[in-house]
Amino acid sequence: MPIVKIDDFEMYYETHGEENEIPLVLIMGLGADARLWILQIPEFSKNYKVIAFDNRDAGRTSKTDINYTVDTMAEDTYNLLKKLGVEKAHVLGFSMGGMIAQSFALKYPEKVRSLILCSTTPLGPKGLGVIKMWNELIETITGLAKNPIVEQLSKYFYIQLPKEFFRQCEAVEKFDVMGRLKEIKAPTLVLTGDRDTVVPIWSAKEMASKIPDAEFKVLWGSGHAIFLEKWWTFNKAVLEFLEKH
Repeated sequence: MPIVKIDDFEMYYETHGEENEIPLVLIMGLGADARLWILQIPEFSKNYKVIAFDNRDAGRTSKTDINYTVDTMAEDTYNLLKKLGVEKAHVLGFSMGGMIAQSFALKYPEKVRSLILCSTTPLGPKGLGVIKMWNELIETITGLAKNPIVEQLSKYFYIQLPKEFFRQCEAVEKFDVMGRLKEIKAPTLVLTGDRDTVVPIWSAKEMASKIPDAEFKVLWGSGHAIFLEKWWTFNKAVLEFLEKH
């Protein structure tokens, strides 16, 4: 099992399509782990060296027992890529992973070839917002489990204790880069679902409008978990964007 030591914890990661030269980093959202990219990795790794990992306090990555921020998780991403010898990569983040991707692009602009922000926001939801985010993802997986292609998704979660979940929640709630979006220099694609009740379409559109020259695309008929609900359209949109950059 691929593990690297980063500061005070061990991070689990996977690489796929190692024969390809251009890296593509996938950053997962709240509470979930890299296995949830099951519908993306086979397609993306045909042309890109895909790097996926479990964030701190999630999946197979060890737990840290300290409070942290989204910026901390962006630093984790940087340290992982440094250990893997990756100089520059496409970066794709979903939900909390999109927050991490924004922070990464602001802290390490020289590392970002392009940026894809999915179902995410530059301003963390307060109160029960993160719980709502998690519940919607679980409901999506439960519904999709009837499809034989994704019937195993509901089994892919590694147990996350409440204290670990709430540490991630606290990091999300503190996140705020709204005033810095204009500083993002990488070519950016913002993807959203028109039925997303966690990050409404108007919020995603506003974020895209504040990022210089960002592209904005709506996946119609999809809620928050666009990479699962409309995975075929999602994959196509991502690959078309990557081909241009």
